[in-house]
Amino acid sequence: MLLAHIRNSDFAEQSVQTHLEDVSLIARQYGDAVDLGAHAELAGLLHDMGKFTQHFTTYLKNAVFKQEVSRNKIDHSTAGAKYLYDNYYNKNALQNYVIETVGMAILSHHSGLQNFVQLDFKPSDYLRRVTNEELPHYSEVVRNFESIKGNAERVKALVEEATNEFREYSGKIKPLTKPIVYLNLMQKLVFSCLVDADRTNTRRFEENEESNLSKDKNVFRDGYNELIAQVSKWEHHQVTPINQLRNELSENCDQFADEPSAIYTLTIPTGGGKTFASLRYALKHAQIHHKSRIIYVVPYTTILEQNAEAVRNIIKQPDAVLEHHANVLDDDNLDDEMDYYRINNHKQLQLGRDNWDYPIIFTTMVQFLDAFFQKGTRKSRRLHNLTNSVIVFDEVQSVPYQHIELFNTAVNFLHTVGNSSIVLCTATQPAVDKMDLPIVLEDNTEMVPNLSETVEAFKRVSFHNKVEPDGWDTDQIGNFVEQLIQRLDSVLIILNTKTAVRKLYERLAEHKEAYAVHLSTSMCPAHRKEKLTDIKHKLGNEKVICISTQLIEAGVDISFESVIRSLAGLDSIAQAAGRCNRNKEVETGDVYLIRAKDEHLSKLPEIRIGGEVTENYILSNPQYADHLLSPKTIKRYFTHFQAQAKREILKTPKGLDYELITMLNGSFASKKRPQTKSTGMFKTIERYFEAIASPTTGVLVPFGEGKDIIARLNEDIQDHALFNQLMKQAQQYSVNLYDHELQTLGSENLITPLFNEAIYCLNDKAYNEQYGVTLEGKAALDNYTF
Repeated sequence: MLLAHIRNSDFAEQSVQTHLEDVSLIARQYGDAVDLGAHAELAGLLHDMGKFTQHFTTYLKNAVFKQEVSRNKIDHSTAGAKYLYDNYYNKNALQNYVIETVGMAILSHHSGLQNFVQLDFKPSDYLRRVTNEELPHYSEVVRNFESIKGNAERVKALVEEATNEFREYSGKIKPLTKPIVYLNLMQKLVFSCLVDADRTNTRRFEENEESNLSKDKNVFRDGYNELIAQVSKWEHHQVTPINQLRNELSENCDQFADEPSAIYTLTIPTGGGKTFASLRYALKHAQIHHKSRIIYVVPYTTILEQNAEAVRNIIKQPDAVLEHHANVLDDDNLDDEMDYYRINNHKQLQLGRDNWDYPIIFTTMVQFLDAFFQKGTRKSRRLHNLTNSVIVFDEVQSVPYQHIELFNTAVNFLHTVGNSSIVLCTATQPAVDKMDLPIVLEDNTEMVPNLSETVEAFKRVSFHNKVEPDGWDTDQIGNFVEQLIQRLDSVLIILNTKTAVRKLYERLAEHKEAYAVHLSTSMCPAHRKEKLTDIKHKLGNEKVICISTQLIEAGVDISFESVIRSLAGLDSIAQAAGRCNRNKEVETGDVYLIRAKDEHLSKLPEIRIGGEVTENYILSNPQYADHLLSPKTIKRYFTHFQAQAKREILKTPKGLDYELITMLNGSFASKKRPQTKSTGMFKTIERYFEAIASPTTGVLVPFGEGKDIIARLNEDIQDHALFNQLMKQAQQYSVNLYDHELQTLGSENLITPLFNEAIYCLNDKAYNEQYGVTLEGKAALDNYTF
């Protein structure tokens, strides 16, 4: 018997044929959700065809029984793609697309997607491999595969079925702008189905777990019933004008849930109960239209943490909600199956990592974009689970400008092809349907009726323009705060940089009349959560001064008497205003706009441009300055912001002379006639794509339970379930650091690698109890109380 895997725990064997059949069935289920079941099944049936050799079986046995792992990698991923190409290519144009789509998924399922077109126009990764006449053991592979009754016939039937699927698919995307984009994304979707099916079957075999693809269909029904019970309580016990407005908005969303899948906008003013209203829509719509999951995509982890907890409390099903932050475990380089035997325990742990197969998921915009465009296989395997879902993009205006076209195409794809219902949710709705590559919005897709009147009804603050040409330095801002706190009980100050926040905090920390607190992403989530809890307990009982970065602006349910906001985009100003007089505790709260002198925004172009547009086109014109949050003002702001950003923000990644969208829409390939029907340049896109301009690394910090997690990770952990549990807990005790910060900490011996440098942790000297990570290494002394 020729083998695909040998289980380490009991040496049970899985034959190649069994693995191929099992993977093809799982992939079929994934693909059927988007009418690409034959594509996915065909990819599953052939993906490990190259293991049909005695050579590979011998390799496995040597690795498991003798601990002898050859350094010469065995190419088992090309054979299936070559078999399709040799037998079915150049029959007709539609079938060629199928062969290329499935073949690319097969030959890429460990390395990550390759190119159909190269930057230098040399023979592509795909053609070079499928036309390789010297592929080792290929004749033996074909002979062994075809000797099993039904294999060859099944391939033929699936090719025919997939060709019909592709014909239907082509008609579906034809009305879209640049349909070639959606052909390329379809190929990535088939790849995702295959990779997840392969990893899932391998994990089940390793853990001796029976297949269980059934889902609890009652999560959405039971959650909706709990939500409606909460609405009923509010209607009877919390009757205030603002709560009545919030209930009316959630009722509108409830009514929209009956409508077919579409891309909707939900423009709810800050403090309008956006999370509750969108959840009400999502739970009901998911029931009625048989959606597989509900996914919230948010810009910041602070929103993720609070909103996920709020949803758990509403639906009374904590285990149904997954929080997915940035990964603490750096396993990007462990995608190749050969590493499974070299780094066995670590690889097993990776195979059990989450693939977003949960009823309700909270993740970040970075993770969403990475599922489409990041390198490797680990993140791509999640892509298919974004289909047939309800996806709520919270604070959609926060999409990085350089990736706006990639984002828009992903949204169109998930709705038109993926059968997902999309909600673009924000208080400041950008004109997504007016961009160069727009999101396709149908008529009457705004969930909030009479938007201008609704915004006016939610008005709770007055804005005061104190922006001066030279700006205020730290002492001037501190003096102004001290003046305010003499007559008020709470003031929130939001600045644009962590350095400015920390400097102002140090200026105000010794204030005798108020509790001063610092908030920034230099603090781990558990630390921020603890500080926010302290603030909420103290508000109304003692004077509070909070100095924060913009992390507090969105999703944090908190209310201050007054807010000071350093000049930024109108969308940020609107969010800041949402932390002032949130529940209309008084008739009108005060929001002061200033220019902070100590901020350096040269590396933050979107914040800089946003502030310039706000100052030059909004605050300078009384027609708009007197109605800062009106839909008319918001529209004017985004019109000018997009025009200036287009002039000043480069969309070409560092080291590349072309925008990434040109490698997805076929315009780069059109420079020279490609040798394949497909033109996707996946490998190049993934090489240069970065969801954020300066990528970061998650580092464990010694705060609270983080100290215990670090200590346990210093042990030799064999139990992968325990390891995964620790990794999930570690997300609350990690901070994302830039490369230069890692280098500084490393030079001072303040950071320690674990698991062959796959995980990093800080020592006590590098984490301060007041403001988090400190590069000076003096935190241990600062933390000491005499």
